[in-house]
Amino acid sequence: MHKHLQNLQRLCQKMQTRYGEDDDLVIQLKQEMAAFEAKAAKDSQAINKGRRHLDLTQAAHALH
Repeated sequence: MHKHLQNLQRLCQKMQTRYGEDDDLVIQLKQEMAAFEAKAAKDSQAINKGRRHLDLTQAAHALH
């Protein structure tokens, strides 16, 4: 999902450069990106719910 968001951000930058920030398509793309980012944040919170802070910040270590 992170890669998809990066691609949308790159597309938005290109469209802003080409058409300006006041263009209808640029405004619509920004709205779609904001909705996508909100969904990604919500999904991330749902995945991490109930996990300890230590588990979220450190990579898993081998038991051996």
